Amino acid sequence: MKNTVHAILLSGLLLATGAQAGAALDPAMQEALQDCDRNQMSMNLCAAHRHQQADQALNRQYRETLAKQADDVSRQRLRAAQRAWIAFRDKDCLAANGPREESGSIWPLLQADCLARHTERRTEDLKLQACGMEGCTEP
Repeated sequence: MKNTVHAILLSGLLLATGAQAGAALDPAMQEALQDCDRNQMSMNLCAAHRHQQADQALNRQYRETLAKQADDVSRQRLRAAQRAWIAFRDKDCLAANGPREESGSIWPLLQADCLARHTERRTEDLKLQACGMEGCTEP
C-alpha cells in the first residue's frame, strides 16, 4: 500500500511539475519502466514518463519556433497562442477525465495520456509553423 501511495504521488508530481531533462529517475520510476503493464502503478508511472518526454520535446520545438519568428510582434503572437493552447489542453483533459478527486486509480494514466497526446500534436504543429510554407528539410 505504501508503494502504491508513493507511486501515485510521484506520478502526480511528474504531471504537475515535469522532471528536468537528465535528472536521475526515481527508483520506483526506473522499476516501472522495466514493465509498464505490470500493474496500475507501473502504468501510471510510465504514462507520466511519456508525458514528460513529450513535454521536453515540445519545449525544445517551441524555443526553435520562437527563434524563427521574424519580429517581436510575431514572437508575442506565438507566446499568446502557446498560453491559450496550454489552457485549452488542460480544460480538454479535464473534460475528458474529470477532476482527480472524482476518479480512481486509473486517473493518472488517463490524464498523462491525454496531456501527452495534446503535447505531441502541438509539437508537430509548431514544427510545421517553424518550417513555413516550403516545408521542413530533414538534416
